[in-house]
Amino acid sequence: MEKSPQEIEKQVEQLRDWVLRQPHLPNDLGDMMVRRFLHSCYYDMEAAKKTVELFFNLRATSPELMNFRDPDSPQMQKTLKIVNLAQYQVAGKKSIWIWQLNDPGLENYDYLQDARLFFMITDAWWTNNCELADSDYVILDVKDITLKFITKFNVSIAKKLAKYQEEAMPIRLKGIHIVNAPPFIDKLFGLMKPFLKQDMTDMIHFHTPKSDTLYNYISKEDLPEDYGGSLPSMNEYMDKAIEVVKQQKPVFLAENFWKAEKKAKGAVEVGTFRTLDID
Repeated sequence: MEKSPQEIEKQVEQLRDWVLRQPHLPNDLGDMMVRRFLHSCYYDMEAAKKTVELFFNLRATSPELMNFRDPDSPQMQKTLKIVNLAQYQVAGKKSIWIWQLNDPGLENYDYLQDARLFFMITDAWWTNNCELADSDYVILDVKDITLKFITKFNVSIAKKLAKYQEEAMPIRLKGIHIVNAPPFIDKLFGLMKPFLKQDMTDMIHFHTPKSDTLYNYISKEDLPEDYGGSLPSMNEYMDKAIEVVKQQKPVFLAENFWKAEKKAKGAVEVGTFRTLDID
């Protein structure tokens, strides 16, 4: 049942007030992010609270992902040169997220830096626009992925990423599309599958090189020219993404941004703070 604008505004106020009453949660969560959490949970208040808790708690327990996020650091600059990212909305309130690797042989690829960049860019996009999508689609272009990826893989990071992407991101994920999938993709997918819930694995679709099966899910006109579409190239989208990241540099350098705080020993239990369980 669709909510009226008045009902939505009331829920935004209620969730914002609830966050402010939780001493372990940050108080700098703007109304737009509050709205995102509610929207992503289809305005189920209790589900939104659980998502907020996990969102902040996971970030607080992942310093290796949430710290060292200077976009001008040599390590991050190296990653920005081999990854192209895009995020945009199309008709029907659909949001498209694309990750494209450009590193043949994986000579420069760093799994941890890639994960850090993922958190940086999603933070930057969320703080830089007011769009709410009714459906989100992810495209992962693995054209340069080889079996060498296995040597780059980090199980601990992968677990946290899976948890965050499945349960904490304020989006309405509807599909994940792996394009330019090599014949050995099943071996690489096997690395991640143990950490994914069934509903997530059900969303994943593989598309071999030079196939047009992606168009069965996302229309050609809604894709960048790299994928036969009529939208700008991935290089152009990445230029825009880098601009947004640079604008948000002070946010990334503030290492307490959007993180829960552990309550002091003996503090009164308030709210529904939960520890992160990824084992």
